[in-house]
Amino acid sequence: MKNVLVFLHAFLLSRIPAALACVGCREPGVGNSEEPQTVLAGVGLSIGVLCMLAVVFAVVGSMVFMIVRTCRSLDEKNKVP
Repeated sequence: MKNVLVFLHAFLLSRIPAALACVGCREPGVGNSEEPQTVLAGVGLSIGVLCMLAVVFAVVGSMVFMIVRTCRSLDEKNKVP
């Protein structure tokens, strides 16, 4: 489990520069006719939204983990023999 978490953290940290770039920096050159600029800007926006959702899920997940761990430890302490 720890290996998965380490890999996930390394992957997410490697993607930070792309996520922090502004929409203007991610847009291709004006002369590029293969891909419209709006498509790349939309991808950048969706990546930003996914990063914000990941933070929310991480916070909520850690809160649920703490609650479950606390409930289990209280159950073990109050166990009737």
